[in-house]
Amino acid sequence: MICQKCNSEIPAGEEVKHRGQLLCEDCYIEVLEPPRSCDVAAVYSAKSARRAAGHQGTDGLTDLQKAIYNFVKAEGPVTHDQVMQKLKISRQQLDKNFAILRHCELLRAFRENGQVFVTIWTEGGPGEMNIGNR
Repeated sequence: MICQKCNSEIPAGEEVKHRGQLLCEDCYIEVLEPPRSCDVAAVYSAKSARRAAGHQGTDGLTDLQKAIYNFVKAEGPVTHDQVMQKLKISRQQLDKNFAILRHCELLRAFRENGQVFVTIWTEGGPGEMNIGNR
């Protein structure tokens, strides 16, 4: 069987039917609980886990997460579309990985002139996160 969301093969008996679609377990979980970039508990958990593992910067990230981080760092504030085009990834892949990078306080997003940009996380407290600040 093939997942109707991500087109990956589903082992027999492991498919999940949701709203008329046959989904793999990963897609089913994502439909029920989509990635949330602003999640205080996830930030606390990610920072604690990274600190306990001795990770700093891009230590412990996947290759894709490192590629996203490095692209944003090199190119300055960029749109989601620019990241997806450069790395040839889907919106779903970007959303999932951006949430992790946000939880690790490596990247953040801001809105300027009605458009959302992704940039490197900078320290500075809540005021740093105001829309339009870089």
